[in-house]
Amino acid sequence: MRNKSPDISPHSKKVLDLLSKSDKPLSAYDILDKLRPTGIKAPPTVYRALEALIERGLVHRIESINAFVACHSEHKEHNAKFAVCRACGTATEIHDPRLTSFISNLAKKLQFHIEREVLEISGLCNHCHTAA
Repeated sequence: MRNKSPDISPHSKKVLDLLSKSDKPLSAYDILDKLRPTGIKAPPTVYRALEALIERGLVHRIESINAFVACHSEHKEHNAKFAVCRACGTATEIHDPRLTSFISNLAKKLQFHIEREVLEISGLCNHCHTAA
């Protein structure tokens, strides 16, 4: 994960630390439940922290499951792409410049101006597929 921004609030730091240690995405209410013992007791506090972390590129929202993960990319700015396991809930961030290039070229071909890019692939991770 990239260096943590020194200007994040103490609440944002707690949220980022929790997400960095989590082995799967967490909803805002999962985060709230886990951080209640640290003094974070209100949903708006968690949502403000998540918003600040997303703006800084330190956290991603996985829209299909309405959950959040820490960014583990060394790239300063990027559009996150995820493979999300529907069985165990893990989300693997995909870093492949060929995919980014393909999407960019496709948009040019379609004469489409991308404002925001979200790519989430749903299926089974190898562990869950093998276990099934």
